[in-house]
Amino acid sequence: MARKVREAQPENHERWLVAFADMMTLLFALFVVLYAIATVNTSKLKQVSESFQGAIGVVGNHVQRGEMPKGPEVRESIFKYIKGNTTRKQTSNSITLERSRIISAQAKKLEQRLAERFPTQNTLQITGKPLQDQTIHVVKEADGIRITMAARNFFELGEAKLKPDAKKIIDVIADSLHDFKQKMRVEGHTDNILFSKKGMTNWELSSLRAVEVTKYLLDTGEIPKENIYAAGFADTRPVANNETADGRAMNRRVDIKILYEQPEDFTSVEDHLENQTFQNK
Repeated sequence: MARKVREAQPENHERWLVAFADMMTLLFALFVVLYAIATVNTSKLKQVSESFQGAIGVVGNHVQRGEMPKGPEVRESIFKYIKGNTTRKQTSNSITLERSRIISAQAKKLEQRLAERFPTQNTLQITGKPLQDQTIHVVKEADGIRITMAARNFFELGEAKLKPDAKKIIDVIADSLHDFKQKMRVEGHTDNILFSKKGMTNWELSSLRAVEVTKYLLDTGEIPKENIYAAGFADTRPVANNETADGRAMNRRVDIKILYEQPEDFTSVEDHLENQTFQNK
């Protein structure tokens, strides 16, 4: 039996109307949204804002829960939160307080350790003496601990070579710093008078003295080389008046600055105590 041949269907020339209708619908929706954005009902916006603030614990300018900021900062408070009710500012203050506690504790322990290792009957005594008469001096600072060494006990005037007796003092200091894992900066300082037997500037003299102490600290093997570096400051950072002989003597010094820069340097006092940072050998 012969197959019935289907007649060819005429081509639909109006298919474009479907795509056109979809496009017009989307354009209409777009214009409606744009119109809605352009027309702001301030009273309703205020109601939404107050409702949102109430939901997160703020009523007016007063904190209901947590410790969110007051005044103009209330509107930005959601962006200042890290998690819960902890703001970046609160976290920063907490870190600063924790670092201060650790620096205080470690500075006290370091001073005690040095005092125990230095005989009390000679010039190595570091407590109970005027600052200008001390051989070494431990100072707590906001960002670390500073060990100040009077240059007159470590170097000849205008020289950058350590005295033989000075090396014994640095041996004790290095042994006391054995457990410290923080970065250390050895700083050379001078007074404002240019005096050098070899014609060096104060910049060169302070830098060479810092390098000399750094090299000897590394030779003791107590401090890893990646944890220490040297810097010379000449007479730019005085601690006393350069107009007097005592003041100039105090300004001629080499400092070892223990830096508390990384978060692991001040995680918590308890962690440092658990790690037995200050156990005596």
